[in-house]
Amino acid sequence: MALIILVVGLVFWVNNMEAQGNTGKVIQHCLDCKRLSLDTLLSHTPLAEDHDYQVVIYTRNLTWELATFNLNWELLVEKFPEINFIFYYGGQSEEKLINWMTENDFSFPVIFDPEDSFRKKNLEGDLTGIVLNVQEGKVVSLLNPSFGEEYNSFLEKWVD
Repeated sequence: MALIILVVGLVFWVNNMEAQGNTGKVIQHCLDCKRLSLDTLLSHTPLAEDHDYQVVIYTRNLTWELATFNLNWELLVEKFPEINFIFYYGGQSEEKLINWMTENDFSFPVIFDPEDSFRKKNLEGDLTGIVLNVQEGKVVSLLNPSFGEEYNSFLEKWVD
């Protein structure tokens, strides 16, 4: 039993250290990556990487219930129009992404990055999903909607 507690504690500590290493970094967007959207007009809009406030959502996993894309983004996008929400998918299959977007009626454009260049340029460790809150190009926090009201409060204070 002690071994299990030790292993869980070690995993938590490593994930926490990897996440902390991302704070303060300057984000490098993947400008050559393909943008996909269920709305063909949105897939041709330019990436607003110079936006003052960005929430960058990255994942390589679409099926896990708590994967970053599966969090409730609709309410936040509506509530905070001054924030540019940018979704990156670092998986290999464009077909899998399109099928997932269709099945989940995912209305946001997604940057398809099969080379996983966004993660390699910007993230410490081998994270499969993370939310980066970026101000003027630099990561200021790693909170996400799974933190509930705490995240809402953070966004309100952040853009105020």
